[in-house]
Amino acid sequence: AWTVILGLAAWAFVLAWRGTADADDRTLLVAAYAANGLFHFLWSPLFFALRRPDWALWETPFLWASVLALAVALRPMSEFASWLVVPYLAWVSFAWILNWRIVRLNRPFAGSRSG
Repeated sequence: AWTVILGLAAWAFVLAWRGTADADDRTLLVAAYAANGLFHFLWSPLFFALRRPDWALWETPFLWASVLALAVALRPMSEFASWLVVPYLAWVSFAWILNWRIVRLNRPFAGSRSG
């Protein structure tokens, strides 16, 4: 799923870049993708490396908000690009539900670093 979702997000970036009117639009576009990239790549270490699905759960709304911000920021540059990130938003919503269930079924996590 991630290959398709991130492929669509990359395509959206290209379309939006082509639709930018000026340097300010390009700066906004790069900043929106950078913020999203930070939140996207933060989730896996929290969940897997640190074994803290509870922390990853708290991080997921920031990831979701960054994807929503992408959809909103892309719209004036390319409406189609804005729609291309909707599957990403849906997948992060689904991932939050899975993450929540994992936390609910496997808590407590505090202090657990057994390996």
